[in-house]
Amino acid sequence: MYTRDPHKRMALFDNMFHRIMNKMKRIEQKPRRFGTDFILYPSEIHTIEAIGRNAGINVTALAALQGVTKGAVSQTLQKLVKKGMVIRMKDEMSDREVLLKLSDTGQVAYHAHEDFHSRIDPELMEIIGQADDANIEFIEKLFKAIDRFCDQVISES
Repeated sequence: MYTRDPHKRMALFDNMFHRIMNKMKRIEQKPRRFGTDFILYPSEIHTIEAIGRNAGINVTALAALQGVTKGAVSQTLQKLVKKGMVIRMKDEMSDREVLLKLSDTGQVAYHAHEDFHSRIDPELMEIIGQADDANIEFIEKLFKAIDRFCDQVISES
């Protein structure tokens, strides 16, 4: 697989990337239970994860963090509020701002999701743990370039 030809490298990475993206799409369609009575789709549990890591986040910041529209976040939040997993709070500093935090049930799902990842991520954690600063910098640069590419394609649509 190793080649020095940049065009062949790009083709190899492109094939790997698309294969991974196709698998991720399949994963995104499969709901799971995370320690509660509710079945949660990946978009829901990842929203719970983002709020759990950023208590008091607002909808705009949450949308930016997840790389989705405010409308998409709002739809997911409606479902999570209805399930009693997310609490909307008025910001004491601003009448218009709504802040988000997890309910006790949301906390259960959040921690169950962390446990789920601790069981499935060991190989990734080992590889990341072995990476030196230059490797991490390269991967970060690559992901940022992919992110910018996605933004560009989305804006052209």
